[in-house]
Amino acid sequence: MVMYLRCLGSQKTMEDSKTIDEILYCDPGRVFCRTREVLLGVDGSEAAARAATVAFELAEMTESKLFILHVLSTPTITQYSMMSDANLDEVMAKYRENGKKLLKGYGAAAEDFGVKCELVLEEGLPADRIISVAKEKDVDIIVMGSQGLETGKRPGMGGSTERVILGTDCPVLVVK
Repeated sequence: MVMYLRCLGSQKTMEDSKTIDEILYCDPGRVFCRTREVLLGVDGSEAAARAATVAFELAEMTESKLFILHVLSTPTITQYSMMSDANLDEVMAKYRENGKKLLKGYGAAAEDFGVKCELVLEEGLPADRIISVAKEKDVDIIVMGSQGLETGKRPGMGGSTERVILGTDCPVLVVK
């Protein structure tokens, strides 16, 4: 049996498309049946909190492991330290402490959903670290908010979110 796919008026057989082989049957109602590893990027913003709820539900439905990642933006922290004449090591220590508290809160919320999770604290450029951790952990999907703390209230998508979408090979679920 040969199956045809219509895409903008063209026809392709299943043999013509490499991506067709990657499509597996899912039980009815199971959109994310192949998902086993989920990465959630959080920064303390409202959008990250909304994304967390979606990630918790997704991990719960698919019985996936959830990696909750918070990245300390070293360029931002360094600039803050220089502008305020504060000691960089002390400022970084405070940000690390706050980052651990943030992750702990998200971890507790994940437990309420019955989701197995791993908390990850990284330092660097947020988009770069999200992409790297996604590759290292071999995640199936990244979930993140449309805007982070640094974006503020301006309309549109945040820069880190856009860079992650453009820089990763795995699907990214953006929550507004």
